Amino acid sequence: MTLTELRYIVAVAQERHFGRAARRCFVSQPTLSIAIKKLEEELAVSLFDRSSNDIITTEAGERIVAQARKVLKEAELIRHLANEEQNELEGAFKLGLILRLRHTCCRN
Repeated sequence: MTLTELRYIVAVAQERHFGRAARRCFVSQPTLSIAIKKLEEELAVSLFDRSSNDIITTEAGERIVAQARKVLKEAELIRHLANEEQNELEGAFKLGLILRLRHTCCRN
């Protein structure tokens, strides 16, 4: 199971259409479908009812998609924390100034 697969199932659950979800995820529809099928096989559960034009999330799929949203949110928090660490300045900062009053106020 990957974060990408979790993004795909969240997109399908929101869009209720594999083609629109694929466009939203910037992948082809077959790529998205294969990834979701792989995840369903890994979990041994059907996430979506594909019997009609509108894709319906199964009962198990609803719970899994809800958890996927939480996982994706936490993954984003990890990225945010890592970025904060990279941007944080560490160590002592010393600034030295040499005042040259003679040139600024006493010019001849």
